[in-house]
Amino acid sequence: MEKKNGKRFARGAVFGFVLVVVIGIVLFVPFIPVDVTYTETESYERPARYDVTSATTTEEWDWARGIYHTIRVTVKNTDSKGGTFKVTLSLYDVHGLFGEKTVNNYIAPGASAVFKAEFDTVLGQDVRGEYSISEPTVIDERLVTRHRTVYKSIIQMLFSRT
Repeated sequence: MEKKNGKRFARGAVFGFVLVVVIGIVLFVPFIPVDVTYTETESYERPARYDVTSATTTEEWDWARGIYHTIRVTVKNTDSKGGTFKVTLSLYDVHGLFGEKTVNNYIAPGASAVFKAEFDTVLGQDVRGEYSISEPTVIDERLVTRHRTVYKSIIQMLFSRT
């Protein structure tokens, strides 16, 4: 009879051991998918912000040069970062494009700069000035929210705050 009890004890011990292992696996092995939300800083490129505070085309005269037209464009950098702005100044007359000049200028944050080009013309020439601005690209940072799936165990689920 002792052998029967010994076999029962051995089977019971093995069953108990297997039961403890299974409970341990169920409690401690991460297998439950959980969505986690977190934030991080991300770099990105964007065009600098600016305002054109004035733009004029004027006819002028000089003893040495004679008649000429000047295009002036004042650009204010309203961005928090400085950069080199590129302004293309074009003068048109009745025949089309009369002349074009490109001026580059660094403008600090909050500062203004005047972009100017002069074109030799004749008295009474009917002209109009135009401009186009290429603002610099600045690298900025923003806070973004991301999502990912992580796997947690039952114990982690019971004792975690999230």
